[in-house]
Amino acid sequence: MKKYSTISLLLAIFPLLLLLVWLATGNKKHSYTMGAGKSVMKGVEVVYYKKEKPDWRAEIKEALFSRNETESELKDVKILYFRGDLSLHSKEGFYDITNGQIRLSGMVNGKGKGFTFKSPELLYLPSEDILTTSKGLVIRGKKYMLSGRSGRIKDSQVMEVTGNVRAVFY
Repeated sequence: MKKYSTISLLLAIFPLLLLLVWLATGNKKHSYTMGAGKSVMKGVEVVYYKKEKPDWRAEIKEALFSRNETESELKDVKILYFRGDLSLHSKEGFYDITNGQIRLSGMVNGKGKGFTFKSPELLYLPSEDILTTSKGLVIRGKKYMLSGRSGRIKDSQVMEVTGNVRAVFY
């Protein structure tokens, strides 16, 4: 009988020991991992309106929300700006729900009328209606190529390249 009570005691203590080890080593799980109590949205389409007119539309394959649901990790993001006929695509992104900022990363590819561009990362600042990068920007047109350390796109139409700017015309 004593043997069974010892085994029962060990079985009761084992989950407590696992919890103590987990707490001691820290919670190493990424805050966006799927599991119980997590929000995951698939096949998301977002339309952003400005002055009662659609400004841009985003298609997102998957959005994984953080535990406090104020941030979301995005997978396979496509954005189309209606005004400038500008489109963006990125395999990864991050959306901060509290301020509306979107950071696209993992090589962002863009396309506009008569040009394409690439950047390792773009940040969308909705309060200023600016796409900006500080990690490099390359713009290619039919007869030119511009590159620089940083750049920005204002009102989805005006592109500005700064920092170690190089231009090639053919």
